[in-house]
Amino acid sequence: MKCSHKREDCGIVIRFCGELGHHEAAQCVEYLEKTMILYANDPIYLDLSGLTFMDSSGIAVVLGAQRNIMGAGQTFCVVGTPPTAMRIFKASGIHARVQFLPELPEEKETEEAMICAAKSTK
Repeated sequence: MKCSHKREDCGIVIRFCGELGHHEAAQCVEYLEKTMILYANDPIYLDLSGLTFMDSSGIAVVLGAQRNIMGAGQTFCVVGTPPTAMRIFKASGIHARVQFLPELPEEKETEEAMICAAKSTK
């Protein structure tokens, strides 16, 4: 399992690549907790698009992350969930408790940026 994170326009994106099973779950939880502490004021997006395997341990990782991150007042969302993993989330009913998006949200222009852009076209 490879865990990484990167600051994107939307917030902090944590990416899991490889297998997320019983043996990898503790590593993932530790990585999520450390990253959450480092970026305590940023929205956190968990990108699962790199998963090649996930079992029920993935449910515990996602629910624990949601509880800890949202409990600290941060935004939490799961993105890019592969179809096989999504079937596990749907079968367990987790998809109704956690926000899942197909991809990262696009950067939203600020009102100030839109005003500047409008002025530059005049």
